[in-house]
Amino acid sequence: MDDLNRLFEDVDTEEILDGITRRQLVVGGAAVTGAVGAGSVLFGQDGDTEPTPADRLTTAETRFTGVATTLTETDVVDPYSSWGLRNEIETALNSVNQILSEDFPDEPEIQQRLSALRTATEYYSTLLTSLTAADSLFGSVSDSEPDVLKQTRELEYDPASELDSSSFEQSIGQLAAAEKAPSEVTSEDRTLVPDQQAVLDALRTQRDLFDRHIRAQQSYLDSATPIEAGVRAYEQSRFADARANLADAQDALLPNISGTGEGYQLSNMGLTLNQYRELFTLRQDGVAQLLDASQESVPEDERQSAVNSALNTFFKARNLIPR
Repeated sequence: MDDLNRLFEDVDTEEILDGITRRQLVVGGAAVTGAVGAGSVLFGQDGDTEPTPADRLTTAETRFTGVATTLTETDVVDPYSSWGLRNEIETALNSVNQILSEDFPDEPEIQQRLSALRTATEYYSTLLTSLTAADSLFGSVSDSEPDVLKQTRELEYDPASELDSSSFEQSIGQLAAAEKAPSEVTSEDRTLVPDQQAVLDALRTQRDLFDRHIRAQQSYLDSATPIEAGVRAYEQSRFADARANLADAQDALLPNISGTGEGYQLSNMGLTLNQYRELFTLRQDGVAQLLDASQESVPEDERQSAVNSALNTFFKARNLIPR
């Protein structure tokens, strides 16, 4: 006991306190008490330990399992999901690549974990390319829609030819070709990637969703002009011309837009596929009324009633468009 007392007598108390203060500033203050600080100074213990190679690999694996969980819980069919998923994957890839650039011991277990992480990195890099293509196509289709629906300017393109989903489709093919065996992306019983087939199916459905929106935009444009021409000819009693134009409108109002994701709206000023279908049904009803009434045998009063009814139907269709 006397020896211990002499030890403390030889210690400069102010120096200890100063050391404790510095230690608190470095570590964060509240987590390090005076007693721990004194012990660190007196006996040379350091609370900041260097992470082991296993620790660093666990950090990388946790980043990827977190991304896998996000993909599993996210509706990847939703076009709005691509942007957020891209950001999360990019952040995880940057973090994991930084860890993989460090030196690791040549031990079998360590090398197996490194191999799984590198393989998962390849998968996520390919997935990132596909999500980037999806986001680009989303922007093009959603930007086009207000111009198509409101026709605020003369369109210099046809949506069906201008809005091309082939790049997105090609990226999905690359992702399918890059599919990894489960054993290649499993480390320490952690699966580093999501259900790859489920992600593929969702992206294929999203691409098909874009294609159906493009067809809907094209159908809207292709039916608008002959309907206007048909109504004008009908009102001028040029019934043969009216029937020809209205028949063209009927053909244009039959796009194949059925499928998954009919409730997604790509633009705040746009329509869901369900709403497009409702709009096209109303236009078809108006066109059918005018076609029936344009026959030579129909009395004049019925013709006038038919055109009024058809115009009301067309107005109902127009009112579905957001303003």
